[in-house]
Amino acid sequence: MQAGKTEVFRILAQSLNRAATLREALDGALPRIVELAGAEAGWIFLRDGETDDFLLAADVNLPVPLLMGGKHRMTGECRCLQMLQDGQLTQAVNVVECRRLEQALPASPQRHRHASVPLRSHAGDVIGLLNLLLPAGGSLGRADLDVLEALGHEVAVAVQRVQLFEEARHREARMRQLTQRLLTAQEDERRRIAQDLHDHAGQVMSALSMQLRHLRAHLGEAERARIASELDRFGTMTDQGLEEIHKLVYDLRPPVLDEYGLVAAVRAYVHSHLQPAGMHVELKTAGTESRCSRDVETAAYRIIQEATTNALRHAEATRLEIRIDQRQDSVTVAVRDNGIGFDTKAAPTRATLGLDGMRERAELVSGTFQLISAPGQGTTIVARLPFPPQRRRRNER
Repeated sequence: MQAGKTEVFRILAQSLNRAATLREALDGALPRIVELAGAEAGWIFLRDGETDDFLLAADVNLPVPLLMGGKHRMTGECRCLQMLQDGQLTQAVNVVECRRLEQALPASPQRHRHASVPLRSHAGDVIGLLNLLLPAGGSLGRADLDVLEALGHEVAVAVQRVQLFEEARHREARMRQLTQRLLTAQEDERRRIAQDLHDHAGQVMSALSMQLRHLRAHLGEAERARIASELDRFGTMTDQGLEEIHKLVYDLRPPVLDEYGLVAAVRAYVHSHLQPAGMHVELKTAGTESRCSRDVETAAYRIIQEATTNALRHAEATRLEIRIDQRQDSVTVAVRDNGIGFDTKAAPTRATLGLDGMRERAELVSGTFQLISAPGQGTTIVARLPFPPQRRRRNER
């Protein structure tokens, strides 16, 4: 084993460094260690961070009796794990009488022993145990055990690194889920407030406007000459208030988005908000007319809304091009303006703060977000938003 030590370390280190998951790390390392030691089989237990129990994490060439019943013999306590927990197993050892092997191979007492290698972190914490089933009568010298101990340390460090990475990835995924739930709750609240405004404040304003018209129509000549101008002013104010409520309802949550989908909602937004503001808008659509999922439609609509709002408020743009391309597995939205543009590497300003929100909305539905801009060259944003897997399957039928 000593002769090939350097090469084994190199190959094993490369395999462990490339591993992005715990499964890749263990499946890449264990077969090489088993082969190096000339063992018949090998298995690794790792400590569970929550329960502190040792669980089977990887195995190679387990004897058939140990594979039976879903590897149930490989669960629970055993001598080597008890020795490890009691502090008696502090270094790689050549022979440990194994209760699991005794039960699985009662007719083969010569195969009841295995070598054991504690897996320790840099700080010396025990994170697992490597066991190697040697051929009957086989043994390892102290030098070979030292090599295995060093290899076990490399495995332990890699396992700890991957576990930390997976924990960080899990926290990030959890944070994304919480943020998505928050945005969903926000959209639901927007929808509720918009509905309340429409059903109550809007109806009150509409009724008031009708009453003012009715009152003016039934005034006598004397009263009409005296208060007609005031009634007209009140009527105008009422109509303006009603229009503002309608715009507020649409900004909070456009009903057409829920009823008719993304393209219809964007088209209505162009007519109600962008064109009245003096913006020349070209809306282009392509692809299928099928509906997206609610989360994807909302993300796409809000990205377009934020991009066009930036163009109106900050870009000094006069023209906008909006593209919506919906395919079987995704929807791509793009907004391009002819405004002043900006340096994308410069410090954030009011004009660029909304970009983080657009990027976050895209990423929360597993999409991508791209920004293209330069001073004097206008700004283009492109977001590609994939459909959830179940939605893709329905579209492909």
